[in-house]
Amino acid sequence: MVNERLCISCNMPMRKTYIEYNGIKFEARQCPKCKEKIFTEDLAMKAISKIESRELELEYIKHPIKIGHSWGMTFPKDLTKTFSLNNPKTKLKVHPNLEKKKIEISL
Repeated sequence: MVNERLCISCNMPMRKTYIEYNGIKFEARQCPKCKEKIFTEDLAMKAISKIESRELELEYIKHPIKIGHSWGMTFPKDLTKTFSLNNPKTKLKVHPNLEKKKIEISL
């Protein structure tokens, strides 16, 4: 395997394992000989993303607000921070789905 990590101490190929932290399982690598465990940068980024998404609520109940002749809604602070909505360059795309009575918003 091209992307295989070798143990620094034993020079053996490391195997996939899992570490549990605060009730969340994270992927890591472990040496079969010395049992040393490591996170690669890629695995650490996946772990951070998993923690951030767990902190967000599954559903927010919001009511539309009238702004002049238009309607709008507010976003909770944690969503604003996670999706960088306070960045003036962030653009939201609104996708109405009349069949399912849904409005989807994507970045």
